[in-house]
Amino acid sequence: MSEQPAVPGEVVIKLDASDLEKTLAALIEKQMAELKDILQPKPAPIASTESVPDYRVEFKEWLEKVRGTEAVGGIPTTFSFSRELTIQPPFIQAGLRDFVRVVRIGRGETEARFFKINVPSFVPGTPKTPPPEASQTITTVTLTASERVAMQVIGDEEIERSVVDLIDGVERSLTLAAALDIEKTILNALDANTNVYYAGGGDDATDVLSSNTLTVQELIRAKRMLIEQSKRFPARDVVLVCHPKQYHDLLASSDLLKAADFGGAEPIRRGVIPEVLGINIVVSDQVSTGTGGGSPPATTYRAHMFFAEAVGLAISRDLRIEAFREPPKRAVSLTASYVAGAGLIEPSWALKIVTA
Repeated sequence: MSEQPAVPGEVVIKLDASDLEKTLAALIEKQMAELKDILQPKPAPIASTESVPDYRVEFKEWLEKVRGTEAVGGIPTTFSFSRELTIQPPFIQAGLRDFVRVVRIGRGETEARFFKINVPSFVPGTPKTPPPEASQTITTVTLTASERVAMQVIGDEEIERSVVDLIDGVERSLTLAAALDIEKTILNALDANTNVYYAGGGDDATDVLSSNTLTVQELIRAKRMLIEQSKRFPARDVVLVCHPKQYHDLLASSDLLKAADFGGAEPIRRGVIPEVLGINIVVSDQVSTGTGGGSPPATTYRAHMFFAEAVGLAISRDLRIEAFREPPKRAVSLTASYVAGAGLIEPSWALKIVTA
């Protein structure tokens, strides 16, 4: 017999919820398992602010590059490789290339030509009479460029046992050697100049005594001589390249120590002379030396004061460094070369200054 409704008009419906309960229970169990996995504590990652290089891998890659396609094996896991290699310069680099007129000539060419013409003179004119022809001369100055070469050979054993990057070190040293060699070429061209000022007002090097050092007063006299012979005023872009001994004599000059007169305290505080009397000062210990007067004879130093356009530097080929393997020698050869030459374009725009 069916169940009668308690209230007239009320409908009673019965549902079987067993399947729904099973589905909900399975869903809850799955979600709890996922939540438990999420909440499971994990070890925190180790924070690091710098990368740790694998020197063994770096060395192996570098050595494979040097040795071409040869197989590299037997590298110990404890290998320590450092790329720090200090270059010891043989001379002071003055940067003279920045103070000369650089011209580039075609590859394979060996000469560069510079042309000069003098200024004509005016004469009084006569009515109905043509003036005389002015006298002018065009002068050609020829600079000869030649090849300069240096080579180094590094054996495989040296490369494999070294804890420094020998190939990179040799390349950097060859680059510096080429820059210093060009500076010496420029100084040789300036040394050929016959316009000379001797400290103390002498006529030749034998008149230069040990007391005739480079001072501000000597610079004033030398600059006056340069202006008079070059016919250029104001004298802008003037450079003085001097020996370290001359530089420190100038630094100790009583006139220079009056720092206020030179716009700052650099000579006293920092020991630096950037500019004096409108002259840029650079130092090179490749400046040539000689013998002066006195007993014993004084050592003389040949500084050079010149306008930037006075010296020409002709370059046919910039520095080129080539590295190649020599299997029979089991070595790597590095050859560096460049083609260049320097010379005076206008001798009156330069002055040799000889002091003790």
